Amino acid sequence: MAKSFIAMYFAIMHATTLTTSTTPANYHIVYSRRRSLAIVVSNGQVTVRAPLGCNIKHIQQLVSDKQHWITRHLQRQQTVTPLLVWQQRGTILFKGKPLPVTFSRGSKSDVNFTAAGLDICVSRRVQDVAITGWQNTLLARWLLEQATAHFTEPLQAWSKIMAVSYHEIKFGQWRRRWGYCDNNGVIGLNWQLVMAPEWVSDYVIVHELAHRLFMDHSSAFWQVVSHYIPNYPQAQAWLSFYQPQLLSRQ
Repeated sequence: MAKSFIAMYFAIMHATTLTTSTTPANYHIVYSRRRSLAIVVSNGQVTVRAPLGCNIKHIQQLVSDKQHWITRHLQRQQTVTPLLVWQQRGTILFKGKPLPVTFSRGSKSDVNFTAAGLDICVSRRVQDVAITGWQNTLLARWLLEQATAHFTEPLQAWSKIMAVSYHEIKFGQWRRRWGYCDNNGVIGLNWQLVMAPEWVSDYVIVHELAHRLFMDHSSAFWQVVSHYIPNYPQAQAWLSFYQPQLLSRQ
């Protein structure tokens, strides 16, 4: 058991070099209980995820076959300007518009929304090293409250317009989706949508309600969406463009 654990440890930490047409790049191999090989390029790092016991020659062949793809993604990431977290920007998006954010210390932790913007107050009892975490928590809590108050009415209105019903609405935070609709009629919305313009959040609401008619993304489904939101491709483009900023709050 000890030997296999040690062998697995060194396998996971295994690193080698990929020579591309432009520059050599190190890549790491991570073994796990998976069924297929995959290459992940993130933050300038190349990682090959492989099944336990996978032949190293198969991994090398995959990396060789994907040289151009890897190089392209590495170069693309080098040209991307790192996003500032919202504390550094001093603003967040709220209903599609920049909202100034200030920070203060007080007797209790709270969020105050005024004509001048948003003030996030962290209790003086909180240690300095924990302030950023508290600011994140307070902002998330405030945005969830705003989403809960803001989206219930539009969902009900669009439900009547589209002549479809739903069971209930739930809010969550997901990194890879803005909403969902399940077979029980539950509509889920990412509360971070409250940071988007109304015409964008309307698209997500209509998208999920359209699943009450078609639980797929067939042509019939998109015909329903386009009937109510003709400019839905622009809404999709907005979400794709601003998604990193909406999610870069940590």
